[in-house]
Amino acid sequence: MSSPLETLRVLSRSARPQYEINETNEITPPRNEESPLSRPDEGLNSLNSFLSLPGCADEPDERAAIIEYGANVPRRWAEGFAALSSMPAPTGFSPGRWFRIVDAAGTFLDRWASEAIRCGWSDLDVFGCDRDRPDARFDAMGLVLLLDRMEVVGIDPEGADLVTETGTRQRYRRRPLPANTVSLWALGRDD
Repeated sequence: MSSPLETLRVLSRSARPQYEINETNEITPPRNEESPLSRPDEGLNSLNSFLSLPGCADEPDERAAIIEYGANVPRRWAEGFAALSSMPAPTGFSPGRWFRIVDAAGTFLDRWASEAIRCGWSDLDVFGCDRDRPDARFDAMGLVLLLDRMEVVGIDPEGADLVTETGTRQRYRRRPLPANTVSLWALGRDD
């Protein structure tokens, strides 16, 4: 059975070649002149890489289906990530920070979502935030909001092991979240 990323690579082969190099965080550029990428999908690193290719998965439902089946995640997580990918930075987040959070959410779904689900993590454990102060209420923050400058290196039922950009290890512990905690993608809706 192929990995979710391999499945997305197969799907991306239909993308137009002029888009083979997109954002450098997401699609690996050629290493040097002698060995350029032979196919546009070889540099595909994550769900974000595929979803950022122009012309790929333009409709939210199509994006959600690719995420759901490609990464083997619940439909609500897939729809939530599709919404995050297209919504502007919520109040309190700089565009740069928001981009890092969305990118980290895609990487999390691609690499860790199956394990998180197996360990019993909920939507709010991963994508939780305070509706009124999503950038400042740490007691309501799910894991994804902490990943803009950190990477998950392990996950279990009690929490996740993280590594910062400088190599410092930290532990995120799952805990009961306040009653006003919502999923991050709810910030993009007017309800």
